[in-house]
Amino acid sequence: MHASASARAVLASGFSVIAFAACAVATPAFAQVAPDAAAPQEAQADGNDIVVTANKRSTTIQNVPFSINAQTAEDIRRSGATTLEDVSRNVAGLAIQNLGPGQSQVGIRGVSAGQVARDQPGVKEQVGIYLDESVISLSLFTSDLDLYDLNRIETLRGPQGTLFGSGSVGGTIRYITNQPTTSRIEGSVEANVNVVDEDALGGHLKGAINLPLSEKVAVRAVGYYTRYAGFIDARREGGGIDKNVNDGERYGGRIAVLIKPVEGLSITPRFIYQKIDVNGFNRQERYNLFANSFTTTRPKVTLGEREQYLLLDEKFTDDIKIGDLTIQANVKGVDITTVTSYTDRNILVSRDASALTGSVSVDLGFPTAAVLLPSNLRDTTKVTSFTQEIRFASAYASPFQWLIGG
Repeated sequence: MHASASARAVLASGFSVIAFAACAVATPAFAQVAPDAAAPQEAQADGNDIVVTANKRSTTIQNVPFSINAQTAEDIRRSGATTLEDVSRNVAGLAIQNLGPGQSQVGIRGVSAGQVARDQPGVKEQVGIYLDESVISLSLFTSDLDLYDLNRIETLRGPQGTLFGSGSVGGTIRYITNQPTTSRIEGSVEANVNVVDEDALGGHLKGAINLPLSEKVAVRAVGYYTRYAGFIDARREGGGIDKNVNDGERYGGRIAVLIKPVEGLSITPRFIYQKIDVNGFNRQERYNLFANSFTTTRPKVTLGEREQYLLLDEKFTDDIKIGDLTIQANVKGVDITTVTSYTDRNILVSRDASALTGSVSVDLGFPTAAVLLPSNLRDTTKVTSFTQEIRFASAYASPFQWLIGG
């Protein structure tokens, strides 16, 4: 059973506070192909029309000449989504294979990098993932960024090779964040507490604030912490049991500064940091070389529901830093945009491979002492990426519109 209680407060201009609380008991959720959600009600809107930037310019979603789904902040809040996997349940053709926090693979219309393998996190994804203008899909495991203070999530069904690169064979997913604004002070706070399997405690605390420093400068900052409750127990040598070995945490934030030195020019530097630290993997074992009902050299063990057998502790960490600079200018009816981005990501997969090496030792006829030797498999992936994009787009009323860049 999974029970949760959450509360959220919104601080708007004039420091008026709106708060609400909810308590719910969730039933198990199953992956499914769902129809596109109804037209969202929030995000950038022109009347009742949703304005998106899927074709690198602001336009209503009805006028985008390819298949797109936009989940607004209101859609995300109403559905209670906290991960991209949650969002995928409301987007037709979007599928997420999730092995745990930070270990998701994205597929659109059935196109993905193939079977998910924890030992190969460096394999390139086949769906492009963008945070605003910066690409973040640099490895098989999609960056499991927190969805707090997003304006919307755009899902562009692929292929999307014309306007988006970075392996957008299956399509492109764009996290569109709320940008700094000089027009008002605003902020929000959200808290959640949940209990999994009656004894594992989880929850999160998140906050965002926008502060105008002058008529030409504003700062927007977001911070968050999430505690993942575990639900997998590990049996150990000697009969001991470690409870909830797959628990962990995610924390991070982002800060952006908007500078508008003159009319028609905006400069927005930004820094994003996030770390995921998980103490084990979402793995249920039915058979283990060291724990099974067929052995004749060791005590027989029958693994139960949500159990595994470990000789060594396991670990998964995903540390990502992103720095980007976006400059936008309008010169005589032409929008000029330049985006400079640098990403540094480090992934560690530390697994107990004792059963694997032990089975090989048995086949080779090694003595029992050698078979029982603990074996640790550590896979480290370091990815650094520098990208530079500049584009020019028409910004005047005309039947003929153009965009060029690279």
